[in-house]
Amino acid sequence: KPMTEDEPENLVEIRRCRRRREVEELGLVLLAMGIEYWIFRKDGGNVLCVEERNRENAVRESEKFETERATREPPSEPEGFVGKTSNLSLFVFGWSMGMFFLAQEILPAWWVDRGAASSDAILRGQWWRALTALTLHANTEHLLANLATGLVFAAFLVPLLGTGLAWCAIILSGALGNLINAWFYRHDSHESIGASTAVFGALGLLVAWQVCGRILALRKFRAWELIVPAGAGLALLGYLGTSGEQVDFLAHFFGFVAGNGLGASVAALRLEKRATPVWQRVLAGAAFILPLVAWAMAARHR
Repeated sequence: KPMTEDEPENLVEIRRCRRRREVEELGLVLLAMGIEYWIFRKDGGNVLCVEERNRENAVRESEKFETERATREPPSEPEGFVGKTSNLSLFVFGWSMGMFFLAQEILPAWWVDRGAASSDAILRGQWWRALTALTLHANTEHLLANLATGLVFAAFLVPLLGTGLAWCAIILSGALGNLINAWFYRHDSHESIGASTAVFGALGLLVAWQVCGRILALRKFRAWELIVPAGAGLALLGYLGTSGEQVDFLAHFFGFVAGNGLGASVAALRLEKRATPVWQRVLAGAAFILPLVAWAMAARHR
């Protein structure tokens, strides 16, 4: 129980924590065992005490509590992790997609013809279409739908990987998804446009990073800790990736698969740890420049 006016005189300290919540959690465990406790504020910390006669049992329960909590705690934040990131990159992404769509509306039809992810053209060597197609959209509704879902997934991913690494991985997963999709339709003439391949690539990155991160943390985990993110990702893919007319489900699926592969690689190599702030800025610049380079190549190709 909390500190009162009539606490016993023979109290002994069992645990001291800076955060009150930690000693309160232990106190609830002791209370469940029939052991009364008192919490005092002392020297800037929170002290949990019990009566002398309960010291041995309290210490034993405290040790068991700490052991159990250590097995269920998530891995510590990786080195170089930017827990609180700027939202600037989200605005840049939205602004860039808007500018590309405006150009698409103003420029002649060749803009879409040269930028669409045509399976025939890609397999003939026009690999840049895998990138340029990500910046094209069928109409305003298509653009807004991709912006809404893309910004949500990116908002979760950027704090985990850092701005540069996250956006590079998202763009690469979209491009890889388009390349795989082109190979799948190698015997047919198939075209697709839209950032949705990269959007579902971001979802795949999130799922794989969470699942692989838990597996590689070398700690005990329950099956649901892996099933929940994987199941949620597949559910979102099924719900968002198949609805609407003229939806290229396979492009969404391959983007998700590519994102899974990249996310697992990032987690296995601990790239979020290795990416220093300088490298994050370099990667952020590369993510911004890559689509521009792809469009420069598309404009030059006759």
